[in-house]
Amino acid sequence: MLHRIGAILAILAALWALIASGIALYLGTDVGAVENPTEQTVVGLGWWEFGIALVAAAIGVFTFFSKSRYAGLVLAIVGVIGIIISSSANMAFMATVAVGGFMAFMGRRHAQRHGSELPRDPSNPRGKSRFTK
Repeated sequence: MLHRIGAILAILAALWALIASGIALYLGTDVGAVENPTEQTVVGLGWWEFGIALVAAAIGVFTFFSKSRYAGLVLAIVGVIGIIISSSANMAFMATVAVGGFMAFMGRRHAQRHGSELPRDPSNPRGKSRFTK
């Protein structure tokens, strides 16, 4: 359950990051680039933010449906990369993507260790977990 909550949190944060990067692109092209030609940095940063937010949303959807615990870890890594390359408005959303990815990783790890949320194994009729000692 925790991995699904983390994936949903990351997807929502990635969608908000897409909106924030769209605003950065609008401000950089329409407002900043006309008044100050050195505002090309804002435009370039907006495109990087848009790209990483789109990747985060796609990996978030994959993490939601995935049985692998490493999908959440990849989502957390994408969130950290997003924190590094984002502007201040988008950093909070990318931090939330990273937290959601970490939650998805830990939730899937817990489910695999304790046997919950995994399909029943016909060779194990009592339902005891193979992952515990």
